[in-house]
Amino acid sequence: MDYSKVEKAFSEWAKGLKLTVQSEYKGEEVRSVDIFDNQNRKWQLWLVPVNQDDQCVIHYWNYKEIGRHIKVNNSNLMHELTEIGKNIINGTIPKAKLP
Repeated sequence: MDYSKVEKAFSEWAKGLKLTVQSEYKGEEVRSVDIFDNQNRKWQLWLVPVNQDDQCVIHYWNYKEIGRHIKVNNSNLMHELTEIGKNIINGTIPKAKLP
């Protein structure tokens, strides 16, 4: 997977929240962070680039059942990460299950 188009925005966003970016999982290249909400519940957020469309998919879940994914243009990635991060931290993610 080619993360070159999303690396800078994701790294800058994570650095602003003092989050550590995980770049490898089980021998595979990834871009993932753990983030805690206002009740100290852990969430995971990760990116999946969609190479042919200059887009990526942002996935996030609470390690249980609540989660979402959204496809965004790479040019709008920082904005979307900021909004999702705020919602996670504030505990305002709607209660819906992943499909």
